[in-house]
Amino acid sequence: MSDRNENSSNYVPDERFVGEKEWFFLLWISYHKMQNNGTISTPDLCKILPISQQTISRRILELEEKKLIIRNFEGRGGELELTTEGYAQLNNIYEQLKIISLKASNETTYCGTLLSGMGEGAHYIKHPQYLEQFYKKIGFFPYFGTLNLKLSPTMDNLLQNYINNYPTIIIDGFVGESRTYGEVKCVKVQMWPRNNVHNQVSGALLKIQRTSHKSHILEFISEQYLRDFFKIEDGSKICFKFI
Repeated sequence: MSDRNENSSNYVPDERFVGEKEWFFLLWISYHKMQNNGTISTPDLCKILPISQQTISRRILELEEKKLIIRNFEGRGGELELTTEGYAQLNNIYEQLKIISLKASNETTYCGTLLSGMGEGAHYIKHPQYLEQFYKKIGFFPYFGTLNLKLSPTMDNLLQNYINNYPTIIIDGFVGESRTYGEVKCVKVQMWPRNNVHNQVSGALLKIQRTSHKSHILEFISEQYLRDFFKIEDGSKICFKFI
């Protein structure tokens, strides 16, 4: 028998529990306050949400009873505001979603579209001070060049969230030849053409401190010249996963 059974002597109902219906409204109230110069009212929600006015009014009353929101009837009247407890509940949901998102990011297979770079990768990668660190820290001397993949905005957001919270391998920057070479963060990956999952090769995704690429354009290195190894060309779909 579940320990959530209300007949169990160990079960103590939490009067402040926030279920999916409650936190949905907490989210939309706080979000639309930001979108509407810091104000939102019940009539405003009725215009925004595809839900009946009766349902919205009932949910607002429930949130008030749990002291998760208050209504300010001064000024325009009926302005909705989250209480400290309301924001605390949203923050709790956020922390849980972060854990789920990071786990999903780690387990997700990402796919991007191959495109040509500007040839800058070869110049940087073959520098002896970078090469030595690549070998010591990620275990191989890379081919002199990077493979560039373009990700969709949705997939890029998931990826960036993962990388920003993941312990990456740091390739230190340095000063040489009258210029500064920036730090490079690396994450080991396994890569393959989307139409041939059995043709895989190890490599690393680079998060470069100084780059002309936008965030959704990713650069990868490997021991192999991947265009020949995979027999691919611009427009080909390449997938990768963290290892």
